[in-house]
Amino acid sequence: MSDRDAQQVTVEALVSKFHLKPHPEGGYFAETFRGDALVEASYGTRSSGTAIYFLITPGSVSRLHKISADEVWHFYLGGPMTVLEI
Repeated sequence: MSDRDAQQVTVEALVSKFHLKPHPEGGYFAETFRGDALVEASYGTRSSGTAIYFLITPGSVSRLHKISADEVWHFYLGGPMTVLEI
């Protein structure tokens, strides 16, 4: 995708194209994968793995939250953002 194409992409177009829903911690998301296997964790049973598309928009804030599983991030489009870890 060229820089010119990227500039013409709108939040509304991305939300529509990928069927994104509001994320409880801020931004938008769509689950794209959920593993069939279940695993036991200290906080209960969970899926062995999941993947989501996540969109955070300018001026938005992803609320402070505890991450209880491994995460992998891929950057596809947009400007830089700051991630704070405590």
